[in-house]
Amino acid sequence: MKIANGMVAKAMVLGLAAGALMFATPAKATAQGFAVGVQVGRPYYGYDRFEVERSREFLRRGEFRRHEEWDRVQRFDRRYR
Repeated sequence: MKIANGMVAKAMVLGLAAGALMFATPAKATAQGFAVGVQVGRPYYGYDRFEVERSREFLRRGEFRRHEEWDRVQRFDRRYR
């Protein structure tokens, strides 16, 4: 019976030590949050309709600016030939 009592005591001490270590761990940082990411289907890397319109408008304005510069140079050269 002495062997069994010794093993029970060792098991209780071991359990107590494990419990003390479990509660002695540092607490989680409060900045850690909970996040869930959900994705259905595959990622879309295309262009939306408005992005295409903005691109066309940007190109159109660039063409207009280049034409106005060309026209200004032509008028200037015409006067001083």
